[in-house]
Amino acid sequence: MAEKDITEKLLEDYPDVFADIVNVLIYNGEDIVKADDLEMAGTLSQYKAANTIHSQDRDVAKYWTKGQVRICFLGLENQSVRDPDIALRVIGYDGAAYRDELKHGDARYPVVTLVLYFGTDHRWGQKSRSLYSVIGVPDKDKELGRFIHDYKANIFEIAWLDDETVAKFKSDFRIVADYFVQMRKNHNYVPSAEDMQHVEEVLNLLAAVSGDRRFEITQNEVEERKVTKMEDWLTRALDKATEKGIEKGIEDGIKKGRKTGIEGGMAEKLVKCVDSLMKNEGFSKERACSVLDSSVEEYEAAKRLLAEMTVPV
Repeated sequence: MAEKDITEKLLEDYPDVFADIVNVLIYNGEDIVKADDLEMAGTLSQYKAANTIHSQDRDVAKYWTKGQVRICFLGLENQSVRDPDIALRVIGYDGAAYRDELKHGDARYPVVTLVLYFGTDHRWGQKSRSLYSVIGVPDKDKELGRFIHDYKANIFEIAWLDDETVAKFKSDFRIVADYFVQMRKNHNYVPSAEDMQHVEEVLNLLAAVSGDRRFEITQNEVEERKVTKMEDWLTRALDKATEKGIEKGIEDGIKKGRKTGIEGGMAEKLVKCVDSLMKNEGFSKERACSVLDSSVEEYEAAKRLLAEMTVPV
């Protein structure tokens, strides 16, 4: 889990990517926050609860400065699943940052946290974004309610960004956003031909938050291939996955084909190949069948044939 958390943060920690995310999500794509105006900020803070000291760690945080003037504290938090307590977590992070202002000098500046949600299965919903949805403000006690301040988390559902917004990203984050939007819309990803500036970090982020094993790489692969286009990486991954799936399918098909006959062996081979690509490479059924020059109908027919076989294996 710790390694996964680290890989999620590396791409966003680059000043050009961090500034790009803030400019698109806050300033509608205008080049307001400059990469050169960002300074590293501490992500670790502590708090006391039940007489015990606890630590909390933001994902990525930076100070936005102009010369000697600190304009804002900016934080990014990544979410792959919906968290109903997100508002409480953000309050903890923001409160710690404001506490830090009290400890160090007279400077006072705002703290802003953006939550990047990478889920594609459903929309987050409005109710679970705020403190009110967690604590249950009493309707009958209006007097008490007047003194309870709401706190809303700034949640951006990356997979649900529109195409116009995705096009405004100028950094490698556009590739990340485009992947999740395509997967949400089409359950498939067609990579672009644009160059990546931070190849390893893009691939590792996508592997960590999407679970798509096609993006899993090693440092040696990055250094040896010197490939900067996503379409080239995916072509390589697809070839590797297809070859692996076909080889395993042929091997298993031959073993079972010896006992079930040629027709059963072919059916077994197709099913094994498709299942291997779906399970190990994260392909959809349609994508896996297409790669193997087959169809979903043929795959389903092969499964039915195997289910009907009575010859013991």
